Amino acid sequence: MDQLDKKIIELLSENARTPYKEIASKVGLSSPAVKSRITHMEEQGIIQGYRLSLNYEALGYLVTAYISAAVNKEDRDRFLAFVQNCPNIIECSGITGDAFAIIKVRFKSTMELDHFLTDLQRFGETSTNIVLSAYRT
Repeated sequence: MDQLDKKIIELLSENARTPYKEIASKVGLSSPAVKSRITHMEEQGIIQGYRLSLNYEALGYLVTAYISAAVNKEDRDRFLAFVQNCPNIIECSGITGDAFAIIKVRFKSTMELDHFLTDLQRFGETSTNIVLSAYRT
């Protein structure tokens, strides 16, 4: 990757739908050259996809929380299947320490979060932190 590729990635990070023509004018290349570079970065696995970024608050999801889950060893496969099928889970990462995973969730209310925690606790103990302010997203 050279500086032009890095600049293209920076522009796509700001808006993944930026047209090739606009990127080309900002990096000093032709549109076909930008398309070729992007295709090459996709093939190399540098660019792995394009994601939709939502304003959860505008959709009514006002509660964000991080949950540490200490999952029982015998329940880990069922836990992972549960995590894959829950639309309120934004992220789930395996971590070091006492917990097995850290989960980022969004819900419309604390009552919904409470019901979710009841379901989640069948896999093991949890510890929940509700987000009060987001300084960077």
